[in-house]
Order: sequence, then structure tokens, then C-alpha cells
Amino acid sequence: MRVLAFLVIILLSFIDYTYAAKRPSTEREVFFKGTNHELEVYKIYGRQDGPTMLIIGGIQGDEPGGFLSADSYADIKLEKGNLIVIPRTNFYSIMLFNREVKGVDMNRLFEQAPNDWQGDIVNKIKEYMQQSDMFLNLHDGWGYHYPEHISWHKSPDRFGYSVIVDEEEYTCKNGKVLKLGEMARKAMDAANAKIPDDDPKKHYFNTETSKSSSRFKSMRKSATWYAVTDLCIPAFGIEGSKNMKLDKNVLYHNYVINEFMKNLGIEIEYPNTHTYEPEFIGAVIKVGDSEKFIRDGKEIAVEKGSTIRVTEIFANHKRGLTCDIIDFGNLNDIDKDYTVTNNNKIIFRKDNIVMGEVKIKAVKPKKEELAEKIEVEVEQQKLESVTKKEEQLTKIEPGEKYFHLLINGKDEYIKHGDKIKINNGSKVVFVKLFSAQVKDYNVAINFKGWFPDDLKSNDGDDRGYEIIFPPKNMLKKYSVRKDGKVYPVVAVDSSKKKDLAKIYIELE
Repeated sequence: MRVLAFLVIILLSFIDYTYAAKRPSTEREVFFKGTNHELEVYKIYGRQDGPTMLIIGGIQGDEPGGFLSADSYADIKLEKGNLIVIPRTNFYSIMLFNREVKGVDMNRLFEQAPNDWQGDIVNKIKEYMQQSDMFLNLHDGWGYHYPEHISWHKSPDRFGYSVIVDEEEYTCKNGKVLKLGEMARKAMDAANAKIPDDDPKKHYFNTETSKSSSRFKSMRKSATWYAVTDLCIPAFGIEGSKNMKLDKNVLYHNYVINEFMKNLGIEIEYPNTHTYEPEFIGAVIKVGDSEKFIRDGKEIAVEKGSTIRVTEIFANHKRGLTCDIIDFGNLNDIDKDYTVTNNNKIIFRKDNIVMGEVKIKAVKPKKEELAEKIEVEVEQQKLESVTKKEEQLTKIEPGEKYFHLLINGKDEYIKHGDKIKINNGSKVVFVKLFSAQVKDYNVAINFKGWFPDDLKSNDGDDRGYEIIFPPKNMLKKYSVRKDGKVYPVVAVDSSKKKDLAKIYIELE
């Protein structure tokens, strides 16, 4: 029996270890992908286990201080404890920059979640609440909450720039007492000590949600009230002000969040709070079987009837990026097939901010023409322009195709299927593809994953560009193992829609 008990203990320990989170690490989950209400969730595990805090922002989409503050926590590392961060809880309302979508306030759906997409999100939030020891809901309100009326902007009626509790204390069904007011004031006072004296200080705001005399009875349907009453989790509304400069708004949000984390026992590294202006660089657009990089404000010509798809967006921000093909799909059209019939455009957004666009020009399909025969007999060629090295190579292996490259001004010839390592600092030019049968195929050579700086759109032909290694503008997803080390170079006969030859470039 002792041996059996010992084995059971080992087995249980193994199971616990197997399913334990890797520490430290960050996990990203995406729900409802490709919809207007796409939901990104970040789970951050510290080096040591500890309490878990749930932070959400953007449940009301016209409150950027809240969702940008939450967003700044998605990339941090923890020494101790865990975070669950949902920066854009209601992405649809954020893109519209409205508090509500179709007249529905998502923060009033927690009493009973509806059977629709908003209810799906609310139920997800409830699931993550159950995994948490504390819940913070980040907002931006108008003006500044003050205990006494001073002006329209500073009064008890304003929610802005406050730390909100539903009750001073709340006794749960199991007898546990949540000292919400004490916890809120402790975090708020420590945060206020960091705010410069020439800026307003945050104020404590008790909505007294359960009382019949409460002016805020609608809070009984809110996320914080659900967390407190149904799950016995301390929950707080952290309000910024829409009347404050955004950089400060986010920073002062974070001051309060950091103090709550510290008091809960979570040890953190502080996140970046810089809210720089969104800048759209360009996008990768797949047209048929080829992909093109199109810069902001440029135009892509597409034959009518052809299908395009935006596969990647490049901007100076990593999250909250969407594309919207006008009169098609919804507000979030990335990775969707769109058939071009008329001129159109694609709008690119960071959250609710339009940061750029690409125009689509619908052109008539080219008339089918008989493709010239590429493979011709060598005696029909005039070989005066063929170098001696080319002649030598084609005599040795007449059936092979070769890529002609200039590397630091020297001619290099790489046989189809071979790999070459390019040292950092080298200057490389792709010249042409040739063989014994054809001195110059005059076909595109595509360095997969690379696009030039000065081209309005990447047409897939990289001949003639001087590329300094390691190359800029490399897309790792095109590398052989998706690790950014080895990239294919392909000679493409676009008239026949086939690859003629391929070599591989290994980066140092």
C-alpha cells in the first residue's frame, strides 16, 4: 500500500507539472478571428507563481486611455504572479470609436449575457474572472470626479479620473469580507504621490451600487459588480479622463494599476506608455498566386475578376491593426478573399484611427497572347554577350540552369537547387537566369521575403537592385523554416505561371 500511495503521489505530481504553465512565458489567444469583434487575450506568467490579476480595456470603445493602458501590459514580464490582459474587449466599438454598438453598452450585460456576439465576449470575460484573484476594468470618463461640486468638469456626477468601487465593503455568501474601499484608497494614494502637483489627483468614488438610494443602480449589471457579488473577487473601475492629454492619461492609469499589482503581490517590470501617432507603412496583398507589397497612398492595378487578399499590415504599432475593403465584408477584412470588379480602396486603421489607404485600380484582363517559346536551340543564339564563364559552365552541364549574381562587384554563378551563404556587409545584385539553351531567360527573379524601399509596389522582380546584407525589409514567414535564416530565390516565368529554377540564400 505504501508503494501504491507513493506511485500515486508521483503520478499526481507529474500531471500537475505537465499541465503547469511554462515560467516565465506569455501566451496569446485569439477568439472570433476575422470578425469585427475579434478578441485578443494575453496570459503572462511570472518566474514565480503567485496571484492572478485580470485587466481589461476598451469595453466601451471611445475610451482610448483605458484600452491603450491595458495594451501596454501585454508585453511586460513578471518576476512573480500572473496577468490576464484583454486590451480591446469590444474591438467593434473601438473601431467605430463609440461607447456602444447599435445602442448596447457591453458593460451592462453581465447580469445576463445575451445570445449574440456581445454575449459571447461577456461570457469569455466571466471565464477569465474565475481564474483571477482581482479584476480591474479600465475606462475614460468625462471631466474629473470630485466629492463636492466645483464646476461642470469637477463634480460628483463626473466619472473621469477616479478609482471606483461598488461598495466600501462587501460580505460574500461564504462570509468573506472584501474591503474594497481600503484597497482602492491604498493604491490610489500611492499613485497620487507620483502624479506631479500641477496635475489633478485621482479621487475615490463609491457608487454604493447595492443601496436603494444609489444614483448608479445600472452598475448592478456591470462587470465589476458581477465579479464582486457572484465570484467574490475584489474588482475596481479605473477611470482616466477624456479631458486629459492621452500620454498622461495612460501613464496615470498605469500608476494606479501598478500599485494594485504590488498590493496583490505581483512583481512586475514596467511597460511602455508612449502613445505615439499611428503610422501605416504598407501591406502585403496577395493577387492570385503572387504577393505584392504596397505602400501607403499607392495604387495596385488588378485585372477584373481577379481575387486579392490582404495578408499582412505594417505599421509602427503591433496590435489593433485592421484593414477595411470598402463595401465588402466588415470593418476587419484582413485575410479575406475579395474579387475585384471595379475601382475601390482599402482603409487601414489602428483601433479607431484611419492611418492610411491603398487604392485598387480595376483593369481589363490582358488579351491572351501566344507565349514565345523560351527554350530555343543554342545555335540560334548570338553568344557574343555571354561571358566565358557562362560558356564554360553550360558546356560542363548543358542541362542545368544558373543564376548570375554580382556579389561585391564580382560575377558569381549559382546552379539551380544550390545554396549560397552571403556574409554581412556584402552587396548583392541579381542579374539573370541562363542555361546552355538560353543565354538570358529575361524572367523575373524573386528574392522571396524581400521588398525594396523605393518601390510603390513589389511586382516580384528583384533584378537590378543592390541589396546590402543583412537585407532590410525581410518577411520571416517566407524563410524556409520560418526562422529568418534561409530564403529561396526563384526565377518565375509569369506568362506560363511556373517556376523555372530556384536557389537558396543563407544569411550570416
